[in-house]
Amino acid sequence: MKTIFHYLILIAVLYIPSCGVAGRNDLFEKIKNEFASAPMITLEVEIISHSKIFESADSSTGMISIANDGRYCARLDEDVYLFDGKCIWEVSAENRQATKQCLKEGEKFENRLFFLKDLDNYYNAKAVKGDAQYLLILKKKRTSSLPDSLNVYLDSQYGAISKIDYHDLNGDLNEVIIKKQTILNGIDSSIFHIQLPDSTEVINLP
Repeated sequence: MKTIFHYLILIAVLYIPSCGVAGRNDLFEKIKNEFASAPMITLEVEIISHSKIFESADSSTGMISIANDGRYCARLDEDVYLFDGKCIWEVSAENRQATKQCLKEGEKFENRLFFLKDLDNYYNAKAVKGDAQYLLILKKKRTSSLPDSLNVYLDSQYGAISKIDYHDLNGDLNEVIIKKQTILNGIDSSIFHIQLPDSTEVINLP
């Protein structure tokens, strides 16, 4: 079972909606601008992690939903990662185990998913190949565990992001392939209600 932070980064990067085709060097700006107005997005993704040490690749597929009020739900293979607005859940169906960590009164969740709402405040973007590929460099003034750099690939025919890749702290390459993305005009709150399999052990974290 991968760590929640591994998926949080992937989810955060993925939360960019599609848009209509724009002119050269305009498409990425239009995607970022449309992002800010999306109440909720659902993504069908494949995530491939390439290990340098083991010379192997680990692949996960599933659905990711993110609402603009901070809630998210990622169902990847048999694992579920969910924030319902009050508690953070990690569920492993294989281990029949779930961890739960709830916010205390007055406490705020450091939700890394929403740095893309103000992407230009965190990253400097440089066009690598016209309006088809961008290199994003984390601004040095930020003390963050976000990736230092990201490659963003655009599909100009459909006016959407087709793939993201980045290297993690271990130097492993992570690829995020976006198969389908749907923008909703409202928030479907039912998605962010935890549903545990039978006989699941719940571990409450402080």
